[in-house]
Amino acid sequence: MSNIQNHVISNISGGIYGVTGYYWGDDIAQHVVVATNDGTLYEIYWDRHTPPTPPQRLWQFPNIHSLAGFGGDDSFQHVIVFTKDGRLHELYFTTPEDVHTRSPLFSLPTTATPNHIGMAGYYDSLEKYCDVTVGGADDTLYEVVWNAQVTPYISRTTQFTLRDVAAIAGFFDANGNSWDVFVAMQGGKVYNVERGLGGIGTQLLTTSLTQLKNVAAFVNTSTQSRHVILQDVNDQVSDYTYTPEQVRMTPLITLSNVIDMAAYYSNYDGTNHVILVTSDGNVHEVYYR
Repeated sequence: MSNIQNHVISNISGGIYGVTGYYWGDDIAQHVVVATNDGTLYEIYWDRHTPPTPPQRLWQFPNIHSLAGFGGDDSFQHVIVFTKDGRLHELYFTTPEDVHTRSPLFSLPTTATPNHIGMAGYYDSLEKYCDVTVGGADDTLYEVVWNAQVTPYISRTTQFTLRDVAAIAGFFDANGNSWDVFVAMQGGKVYNVERGLGGIGTQLLTTSLTQLKNVAAFVNTSTQSRHVILQDVNDQVSDYTYTPEQVRMTPLITLSNVIDMAAYYSNYDGTNHVILVTSDGNVHEVYYR
């Protein structure tokens, strides 16, 4: 990896709770959605020709637990919010001025896990589904899938002791036709819960030498490398990159007071991006190749 750079792209007042980010091929732009403590969602977006926009309000979901966002080939961006009562909610839109909602989208058979472990969410371009994984109070990870024609349903469940989980993240790898959820344990182990065309399995991906606080993940569709972004308790953010031929860990930045993070690959600039939000309201972008 080369030329690791970072800067602050925005500031949002009101106390930041979480963040999601993604590249959407339909508008060839990068999108970041930030949630504040009262559940208000703000979008920031930019492309090769325009700088990041001021934060634009999308919606508000009180009692927010976690969020995820992604662009689909269904002509919509999707932002999914999980609330503490165990309900999923969906925003779908092309621009921030024309937001549609399905609220609630789906209700789990339990409330949310008490700890903030985030959400794994992505668009499945093979089966044309929206796909999210969230944690329940019953120590179960629930994967829920749907699209405009298919009613949301639970497609699989995985048991973890969620009080020991730092965070979860995930992606769909179109090159390998696999659906991957990464579970970062507070103690340092990172598991890959992978569903492929041949079946489902859970394996240990790596073990951090220090305890972990957060995880994000994406596929670089140019190199076909998989990236798992790890934040440890010493405020070090690193990129664990792996392919069938190579594994490497690259330190990216040391940043204190990080509330949440997201990561994605942007096709138009051929660059990896990590978005970090801090307690002072700043939205940081780390970018590299």
